[in-house]
Amino acid sequence: MDSEVRAKQADRRRHPRFPVPNSEVYYSTPSLPVYLRTPRGQKCPLVNMSAGGLQFISDTYLPPGRKVSLLVHVPAFLGRMIFRARVIWSKKVPNKKAYRTGVEFTRMDRESRSKLTTIRRDIAFRTDKAKQRRP
Repeated sequence: MDSEVRAKQADRRRHPRFPVPNSEVYYSTPSLPVYLRTPRGQKCPLVNMSAGGLQFISDTYLPPGRKVSLLVHVPAFLGRMIFRARVIWSKKVPNKKAYRTGVEFTRMDRESRSKLTTIRRDIAFRTDKAKQRRP
């Protein structure tokens, strides 16, 4: 991918992405009424997040437009975050039976929003602090 394409993709993003190491996403495709849904299902590594969505690696192709329920587990924080989301893109990982999948949040509860904000601020603080230490 050339730098011009990357620049155009970066311009499309409304929210900056941040890595969330050692974290997992459990997703399911909803089939129950919304008030009965609890995300469970496939466990996937979390690649990165933003205030508007996240990226994870799945061994299943999820078509764009598919609605999913997500449970995000971040070991540095107690508890979990639950989101409803829509698949925006899914791309095959070369030479592996895996897909990088990007989703956009469509719904989140107040507690999950608060945790997401805390994680984002914590990672931004650590990143700024690490940059200050560099000579």
